[in-house]
Amino acid sequence: MGGRMAGWKRFLGVFLLGSLLLTAGCPERGENQSVARQVKIAVSLADMQRDGNQIIKQVMDGRKKQEQVDITWLDAKNKAAEQQKQLQQLAGQGIRAVILQPVDPAAAPGMVRQLARNNIKVVALESLPPNTPVDAYVASDHQRAGELQARFVEEALKQAAGGGPGPGATAGGPSGGGAQGQGGQSAGQDQGQGGQSPGQGRQVSPVVPPGLQLPARRPLNVMILAGDPRDSAARIIASAAREALKGNPRVQVVAEVDQPGNDPSTVSPAVQRALAKLNNQIDVILAADSHLIVPAVEVLKAAGLNNRVLTVGVGASKEVSRALVAGEHDGEVDNRPDLLGQYALDAAVGLAKTGHWQYDTRVTSGDYSIPARIVPVRLISQANSFLLQERWGKELERKSGGGQDQGGGSPGGDQGQGDQGGQQGGDQGGDQVQGDQQGGQANQAGQTGGSQQKPRTTLRITTRDGKTVEVQIQGEVKKIESVEGARPGARQMPFQAGGGGGGGGGGGT
Repeated sequence: MGGRMAGWKRFLGVFLLGSLLLTAGCPERGENQSVARQVKIAVSLADMQRDGNQIIKQVMDGRKKQEQVDITWLDAKNKAAEQQKQLQQLAGQGIRAVILQPVDPAAAPGMVRQLARNNIKVVALESLPPNTPVDAYVASDHQRAGELQARFVEEALKQAAGGGPGPGATAGGPSGGGAQGQGGQSAGQDQGQGGQSPGQGRQVSPVVPPGLQLPARRPLNVMILAGDPRDSAARIIASAAREALKGNPRVQVVAEVDQPGNDPSTVSPAVQRALAKLNNQIDVILAADSHLIVPAVEVLKAAGLNNRVLTVGVGASKEVSRALVAGEHDGEVDNRPDLLGQYALDAAVGLAKTGHWQYDTRVTSGDYSIPARIVPVRLISQANSFLLQERWGKELERKSGGGQDQGGGSPGGDQGQGDQGGQQGGDQGGDQVQGDQQGGQANQAGQTGGSQQKPRTTLRITTRDGKTVEVQIQGEVKKIESVEGARPGARQMPFQAGGGGGGGGGGGT
């Protein structure tokens, strides 16, 4: 009996020990199973430092746990050879799908074939490799982007003719302080703050609408920065803008310049040559990429022309968004990198797990019909720039409201810089320079009494022959009407002032 009891005890002990070991091992097995269920994908970006790509990375990293996906990030640093080398190293790593944003679309077909031989699915992002059977294509609506650029110009023309608020109008109307006579974006912004106390600093204010920046002559002269001719996205954007403007007799494309490799360093000399050739009579610059519009704006600022040349880009990068909010740039087509990241990840995960994905259209690439998903784009101007502030947050607000850092927080610091810009634009003649000097005196008066008495508005009127006249008025201007020649039935140009502060300095042309 005792022997049998001892046997039972030994059996029970072994059973309990085994149960404990099995129980302790379960979490580890579950964790291993979870890791085993993860699929591996790679994302090869042309340049990780680009603002849009940073948004794409943020979106994808935020979903990888939910999607049970392991993402390998590859940064080609804008070098096609480096991108090819990185993709070659993916062989044997268990990668099931690659999201490919090619540095050089012309070199991409060979990269895609190499990945296909390793049984890796390929999602082309933004640029479609020519005549190549990729498994998916995710891109913003390039055709619509070019059309929206042309629409911006056409709406500005309607506004100039008194036909509507135009693309850059804001709810409060343009700022006072004589901005209408200058027709400049940043000038109106700086002047509108002249009556504030220095402690408030410079705020983002309504700017002169694009229509009031256009010259009286027609047709307008348009320059297109077309980007890399090998890049299908850039080609489509530039072509769509050109075709949309072609049927408008009030507009003519006078220069279209390529930028191989989308290299911004090629932009400045191109814009300078065009300005010299046309005696500074460039009225609009359109760019297929935000990074191309930045050096163009810098050239215009240096020449004192930024206040009378409309600029419109595509991409809404952080730097360009700052310029737009600050009034140095007029319009951007936002290609929605947040949605590009969502849709590209959907495609890669679907192809990696099931071999299929939810596309909504097809595009042609040579001999192949490619499943695709096209991201809607949107036109951004000063009026709806808050849409970009949602993306870039307080950093964008600090940049646009940073007047306190320059000139000791005094509005006069910004206005004085505007006067220098006005003097640089010497093609307006001696009367214009004299007007700028008068504007500087008006600034001082506005700063001295603006916070203690009623706001004072300085109206600067520039005639077509280049003469400038300034009139200073106590109080805020509610409405201004210009009647050409005082002829019966002549067209009137209404101007709603949004409460301009004291002083009329600020650069103009």
